[in-house]
Order: sequence, then C-alpha cells, then structure tokens
Amino acid sequence: MHQSMQRTVVLCAMVGLAPLTIIAAQVTLTDVDGTSLVGEFVALSPGEIIWKADGDERTTSLADLARIRFHRRLDTSRVPDPCLAFPKSGGRVSGAILETMPDGFIMRTRFAKRLKLPFASLRAITFEKEGWPPEVLARYESALTGARPGEDLLLARSEKAADGVREIPGILLELGPTSGEFRFNDRSRRVRLEKIFALVFAASLEEPPGSSASMELSSGEVFTGSLSSIEDDLISFATHFDEVISCSLDEVESLTLNSDRIVYLDSLEPHSHTSSGMVQNGWMFRKNRNVFNQPMRMDAVEYEHGIGVHAHSEIQFRLGGRYETFAATIGIDDGVRPGGHVRFKVIVDGSVAYDGEPMTGADRATPISVPVSGAEWMTLIVETADHADIGDWANWAAARLIKPKSQS
Repeated sequence: MHQSMQRTVVLCAMVGLAPLTIIAAQVTLTDVDGTSLVGEFVALSPGEIIWKADGDERTTSLADLARIRFHRRLDTSRVPDPCLAFPKSGGRVSGAILETMPDGFIMRTRFAKRLKLPFASLRAITFEKEGWPPEVLARYESALTGARPGEDLLLARSEKAADGVREIPGILLELGPTSGEFRFNDRSRRVRLEKIFALVFAASLEEPPGSSASMELSSGEVFTGSLSSIEDDLISFATHFDEVISCSLDEVESLTLNSDRIVYLDSLEPHSHTSSGMVQNGWMFRKNRNVFNQPMRMDAVEYEHGIGVHAHSEIQFRLGGRYETFAATIGIDDGVRPGGHVRFKVIVDGSVAYDGEPMTGADRATPISVPVSGAEWMTLIVETADHADIGDWANWAAARLIKPKSQS
C-alpha cells in the first residue's frame, strides 16, 4: 500500500492559535542519567545548547542530554481535533482529513495546511478520542497490542455490542474527510467516519526506523526523526514520513534526544529471570508494558521504554564492563493503584548498590541512578514488602544503561 514520496518542507503556521507568551527564557536540561538543571536559554544548534546559570554562560553538548524542555505559557483552551494519527515510528499528529491520496490521505493540521500521511507509515488513526468511554479505550489498546501483519482492524460503533464496539478485520483502501473504503469479507464497502472509533493498521514485519530525537510542539503534536538544522530561531526537523517540519523555537514545547550513550534495557536480552508468587508462580516480565501487558503508566505518565514485573522478580543482565550508570524511574503501575506494596533493589557484581524504601501504590514514582562503572553483572530485584503479593505490578520505567562519554 506504500508508495515512495518526495520529501517536502512544511512551515509551521500554527493555524488558529494566538502567539505564545514566554513567561521566562528558561529551559530545563535533563542529563542522560536523569539529573536536571534549570537555566536561562540563550541559543540552540544541532550539536549543543548555550544557557546561563547564576549569570554564567554555559555550553552543553546535546549528546549528554536526554531532554530539553522550554518553559512557556501555553494556550490550553483549544478545541480537540477530530482526528489523531499515530506514526509507526512514534509520536502523534492531530488535525482533520482533507482528502484522499493513493495509499494514504492528506491532513490539515495546526502547523501545516496539507500534510501527506501514507498508510504504510501509520500505526493507528483515532476519531473523537476525547469522548471515548473506558471500555472503548480498553478495546483500542488491546487492538494495538494484537495487531497482525497483513490485516487492518476497524473499530466501529455498534449499538448491538455489549461494550459498543465491533471489530472488523480487513484492509483499508481509501480514507477521505467524511468516509473511507474498507475491504472485508471479500467486499469493498464505504464506511462513514462518524461510525468509526479507530483504525489500527497491520503490524509491520520490519522494525520502525530508529530516531535520534523527538519534538513536541505546544499544539500537542509529537514528531520522531532527527534535527536537520537550527538557524535564526527556526528549527527544521526531519520526520519518518518524508516531511521536514520547520517552525519557530517559540512553538517547541520539548526536545527528547536519543543519545548514543543511552542503551534501554528493553533492547537487551537478560541473562536470566526468575519469578515466584504466593498465588501464581512464573510471572512473565514485559518489555515496554506493565506485567499485564498494558501501557506502562505511573502518576498518569505513560512510558515508552521500561520493564514491567510482578513481585517477587529477579532479572539479571550481563554488562561486560561497558557502562557507568543504570538509571530508571521505579514504582507501582497506575493499573493497580493505590494497591501494591514492593521494594526495589539493584545488585551489582554481588553487592547491593541500591536498596530502596518500601513503596505502595499511594507513593509517587521515584527516579534512581546507580553507579555500575566497570561492572560485569547487574540484577534487578523487586520484593514483596507486606508479606503478600496482591497487586504488586512493579515498573522499572525508562530503565537504561549509560555508557561513558569515551564510548559514545
């Protein structure tokens, strides 16, 4: 369904938005190990950021940063857009569908009048998501998890279904501003967008392209790809769907930087894993999901990377002396809060490197940073903390190993 496209440049017009008012020229810089510093923004280039702290000007390489967040007063009175598109490479784009095109559609967004989105680049499209009941959201998340190669899935509104949703497997052939053409049961039929909750596209047999950065705009859009250039406060960002997004730095909410020094644990295979429970033994650990294979969330924040487990759990990784720091955000998943009562530990080469206080579902998630310089082995342990293991859905969210600067 995918056809090649020429790369185009889209200028961010931010249609319908009032100009942003800057409270203060401040930024928060988050280091690869999770350490954050707040200062006054001076300038940004594709390789470094210049900022001030206590009146002194400083320069920090982007290779040493995980995130840059700009502090601004945002317009929160916007009406939600009717359509959200989620690229396979990550991020989200909101707007309204303008017209169909071969193997895709053209969307009008706040930053672009005509944005071309091929079907092959998308993971899902949702319609009027702000008003979905919890049952529909659960069916949608289940459909994303169970996406299969060669088969799109239409989630249609249905008064006959108990939860109001009918799942229809098939192939999306066309999508326009008010309706689309969907082939199922060997027939092509028109479906009105007002009758659709979401379209979940067939799973790709290939891994989505890696991204060196993601850019979040004040309008809510998130793009993954790479920084192309920064000139005269105009930032150009190359996306994975053959568009270069160019806009003012005043329209950027944050930049997330995938440093070469960061290795997420979900990209590594553990050397061993053991799990035991009072009611159920052999809980599986999950990569980038909680232990019940749902999106990993803590304090209403969803994490793209991480390891979800159930107490009691021990996961051992072989480090081979290649890293200097292990960092993560630990806590109980929102799916069971305020339940759960666990204790997190990190063992490095046989010695206890981190032994946290007991945590319950009423506690906020906690960032940790553990030295592992030169270590051969690391074991992540989650224990029960109240002589029971009911609801002990524990998350090692954003779990990552950090290389020394000389290895990046």
